[in-house]
Amino acid sequence: MLQPTTQTTTHGVIIMSGSSSTDGESTTLLLSNSYSLTSTASQLILEAAIHEAISNAWQVTVCISDAGGVPLHVRRMDGAFAASYEIAVGKARTAALFRKPTGVLEDSANVNTSNGGAISRTALLSAPFVLMRGGVPLVINGQCVGAVGVSGVKPDEDERVAMTACDALLSSIGSLNSKI
Repeated sequence: MLQPTTQTTTHGVIIMSGSSSTDGESTTLLLSNSYSLTSTASQLILEAAIHEAISNAWQVTVCISDAGGVPLHVRRMDGAFAASYEIAVGKARTAALFRKPTGVLEDSANVNTSNGGAISRTALLSAPFVLMRGGVPLVINGQCVGAVGVSGVKPDEDERVAMTACDALLSSIGSLNSKI
């Protein structure tokens, strides 16, 4: 017979489902705690990315998405080319859905098959994902809570802006934890 139990932790309430069996009782987690980006966090990340771009005189588009890849904030700086909007949104979506930096995915798709290298993943090239550097997932305590996508300059520069934005969030969270 199913006997639900609850357990209160410092992070909230966890509802467990218990089931009896011949060798004892086992429990299965039904609900877990999760994190999600707030509008304030998304704005902080966006501002850090824009600051990094301005300090390098780069005109970029920055997208901050939730864990499902849905844009929360997007900003196209003056001078950023029009297509950078779609590319930045695609990079954020791809990083969030795969929970990996888009540079890692790009490297997987661009495998060198000469000299006995592995077979490239050409199927990824026709998928609706953006496999170019500049998309970075936002991971908090092992959980992807969103992603940053940047487009407008060289791939490693896009990635640098995205990483700076991620670092701003992590730094902000770290300073909050030190005050508790």
